[in-house]
Amino acid sequence: MQTKAQQLKIKGNEAFQNQNYLDAIEFYTQAISEDHTESIFFSNRSMCYYNLKRYQEACNDATEALELDEKNIKGHMIAGQSICMLAKEKQESSKIDTGIQRILKARTLCAGQKKSEYEKDIDDKINKAKKLKWFIQYEEEKIKNQEIVKQLQDLVKNDVKLTQHEKQITLAQIDKYITNEKPKLEIPEYLQCHITNKLLIDPYTTEIGYSYEKSVLFKINPLNQDPFTKKPINPQIIYPNINLKQAASEFLSKNPWAYDYNPNQSYKDIEI
Repeated sequence: MQTKAQQLKIKGNEAFQNQNYLDAIEFYTQAISEDHTESIFFSNRSMCYYNLKRYQEACNDATEALELDEKNIKGHMIAGQSICMLAKEKQESSKIDTGIQRILKARTLCAGQKKSEYEKDIDDKINKAKKLKWFIQYEEEKIKNQEIVKQLQDLVKNDVKLTQHEKQITLAQIDKYITNEKPKLEIPEYLQCHITNKLLIDPYTTEIGYSYEKSVLFKINPLNQDPFTKKPINPQIIYPNINLKQAASEFLSKNPWAYDYNPNQSYKDIEI
């Protein structure tokens, strides 16, 4: 027989599925009032807070869930995501590693609990967190460089030994440095999906020799023709390209920005 707390959790789950997060929070809160020893009540409520972008409350609930059950996959995942998003709000890249470690712990627990269906989603969050860290670090470095440039400009302007013409030349050189400071981010063509032009994560190659992201090839294309060449595909000769996957993985480990890369993207656009 279900307890009152369990009944309230079921109502909370139904509200969550319908994206009625405030109602779900209320049901989970009532469930916690009935039984504050159930880890899942807290981790479920933390997911609601996270979806409402109330990251500190999400982190607090996820932490409480983990104190009750260290093996709560959802607790580790939401705790990690919340830490990363709080770091994003404060633009503090140093805090993101803590969030990544939490999400990695969730990934590790999946194997022991036979929850392999969660692994792809968790891997996506890990890659996004690493990407977020890279972009925030870039912003931090840019701010630091701007401060240095400002100091140099002030030194030049106040240098009584320089003529006005010399000052103008030196300041122009400093301006040129500022203009050219943005790094050139490029994914090698052979590591790109021929449809999305994004970095391959799970590449599949057709008999013609073109490689595509698995999700694009199998979900968008009906496998009656190559989506790039428009030539017929033999479904029996489509295979995962292990070597290409390894090469793309190595590139990503050194270039976290490349995950689902958009040239116009900044750290503000990244959601985990």
